Amino acid sequence: MARNVSRTLHSDKASWHCGGLTQVALETQGDTELATESDFHDEMESLYRRTGDAIGYWPSRFLAAVRRHGGLPYARKLLAPGAPSAGFDQLAEAGRTDLSVEYLALDQRFRHLFTKEERDEAKSRLPPLSGPAFPRLAPPDQPATVGELSEKDAYKEGDVQRVTVNRYERDPKARDACIDHHGLRCAVCDLSFEERYGDPGKGFIHVHHKRPLHRLRASNPVDPKIDLIPVCPNCHAMLHRRDPPYDVEQLRGMLRPVGQRRAGWR
Repeated sequence: MARNVSRTLHSDKASWHCGGLTQVALETQGDTELATESDFHDEMESLYRRTGDAIGYWPSRFLAAVRRHGGLPYARKLLAPGAPSAGFDQLAEAGRTDLSVEYLALDQRFRHLFTKEERDEAKSRLPPLSGPAFPRLAPPDQPATVGELSEKDAYKEGDVQRVTVNRYERDPKARDACIDHHGLRCAVCDLSFEERYGDPGKGFIHVHHKRPLHRLRASNPVDPKIDLIPVCPNCHAMLHRRDPPYDVEQLRGMLRPVGQRRAGWR
């Protein structure tokens, strides 16, 4: 099994990460333990599911190699000088290089596990990519639409404008099947509207498509247990703050510890 390696870092900021089985807390003051080799192994295993959920590409050989060699040794093998793997090309084509080993090697949580040469190799593969090969943050004045509004809803602000958009069907049965399987609790922040608000919150939740509908082909079959996930409206909007959207584990990893949240709101 992977050897457990730890380092410390002095930080004046706090962060919280929950990707796969990984949890790393950085205190506001003093020395803090960084991600270990075991943490990185868990993150590498989670890439298999997250990649499949995000773009429909299930890298089974990658997962087998991670389990056979260990996450960090296999990542170092992939970062040896030379052309990137076929899986990297798949991720670049889908605009999700943030799910690549190269991206992980440069992540602040894991970069200390790699040599300068390995990080340089990762950098040499990422910069040539541009445009759709990197997720883009939605402009602050153009918040992403998360698609929970009814067609019957009408809105008017100022002059009438005509906007032509593609229309993508959402099957209410698929939504119900997702909720039956996953429940009504937000998969990101764990909020239950019924617990928080009582009767008005009963049965309320948004359902997020892990693969954006505009990227799917016509009549693409949806598996409610795999392709859909319940999230609260806040987390749903934040998932879509980037194009393509963050995956659930990434956004969960951005949640700040309770002690770091602004006081005054209860």
